[in-house]
Amino acid sequence: MTTTPVEASDNKPSAPAVPLSPTTGEPMTVIARRGRVGLWLIIVMSVSGTIALIISYSYLWSLNVNGGWAPPGAKLTANQTNDTIGKVKGSFAPEWPFWAILGMLILATVFMWWGYRSVKRGNQGALIAGSTLALIMTLATLVAQWIQVTNFPFGPANGAYASAVLLLCASNIFNLLLLLFILTGIMNRARKGLISRAVSYQAQAASYWMVWVVIAFLLGCLVTTFMVESPNVDPAIFGGFKEQ
Repeated sequence: MTTTPVEASDNKPSAPAVPLSPTTGEPMTVIARRGRVGLWLIIVMSVSGTIALIISYSYLWSLNVNGGWAPPGAKLTANQTNDTIGKVKGSFAPEWPFWAILGMLILATVFMWWGYRSVKRGNQGALIAGSTLALIMTLATLVAQWIQVTNFPFGPANGAYASAVLLLCASNIFNLLLLLFILTGIMNRARKGLISRAVSYQAQAASYWMVWVVIAFLLGCLVTTFMVESPNVDPAIFGGFKEQ
């Protein structure tokens, strides 16, 4: 007795077709995997640069060589061998603007994540709205960061603290400019329907990147809040050699 084989396709629904890239013809899953690898490599490089800035700040803060950590305006009490820096209000940068700027960036990140999570559920309009709001908030954050830098009570040549803080802020400005570029692309691609429920890896990558930028800003806030006055009140003095 023989039986007629039944094809599996007669009983099982066909799997949805994987979208193909309009430029290379590759499956979008392959493109997304490659994009995620590139994103994590960029994050690793950015982490390395940010950690280097934090270590430099901490190193200068802890050593206070020649009593040169504090910006101009700090009172110096001289003795025979070294300079001891006393606490002077107003010489260092106010702390609250750092945290206010961080809060604005967190809000922009929340908007982007809302858009990304919404498009994963098929809500295309939410991605357009979320990326637009994130772009506007990031632009406002950049303006706030620039206002803070231009109102510091010191310049880049006014001590090690001033140089370290300005370098951290320069890194923040670079990250914000990069975010503006990325979010502009996400917003335009979302409006054209190039980012959708089936192809959402670009919105995901932008969201992940914004989370890292928030962490970088948070690290800057922590050091500029809790590592202001140098604990080394008896700093080493260099450059005082005299010819016999």
